[in-house]
Amino acid sequence: MLKVGVTGNIGSGKTTVCRIFEHLEIDVYYSDARAKQFYHDVAVKQQINNLFGEEVFDAEQNVDIKKMAIRIFQNENELQRLNNLIHPLVVNDFQKWCEERENQNFVLFESAIIYQCELSHLFDKIIFVEAPVEMLLQRIAQRDKADVETAKQRLENQQKNEIGRSLADFVICNDEKHSLIQEVVHIYNMLNSKQ
Repeated sequence: MLKVGVTGNIGSGKTTVCRIFEHLEIDVYYSDARAKQFYHDVAVKQQINNLFGEEVFDAEQNVDIKKMAIRIFQNENELQRLNNLIHPLVVNDFQKWCEERENQNFVLFESAIIYQCELSHLFDKIIFVEAPVEMLLQRIAQRDKADVETAKQRLENQQKNEIGRSLADFVICNDEKHSLIQEVVHIYNMLNSKQ
């Protein structure tokens, strides 16, 4: 089974690309969603409290994702500390998830930060999804109900992805001019032929 990473900047359309693959009956591991599940673990909550204090928790002592995001996206060191805590858990979870799907030709792992967290070695192939900066900012602001400055700040935290474009095995241009479905089906066919 091939393990295929899907990456690109926030707002590039990684999830849309993955949804198309799902229609082609390919399983997708959504790393952000899986990572958020770890925030409910008592030991992880304690480590988050030790790292960031009680201000990132709500009244019920659950991690407040919005408060956490505001804090970590303003401080690269804190973002790195959170990544160092959560990403080993996600990698381990992904490996177990893959074991349950050994009979498939390939699976996808969706994450904006494959290269920043030095996870590229986990994958046989990597797909990079890109879009023009104006579209990225518009999509981020619309999706997250954020102003343009907040969207720019979040995008700047991921700018190392430009390096990832040159290292990727496949690049999908999600600029609303190219057919996203055709691009995905082309890659799907190529990945299936590798088996």
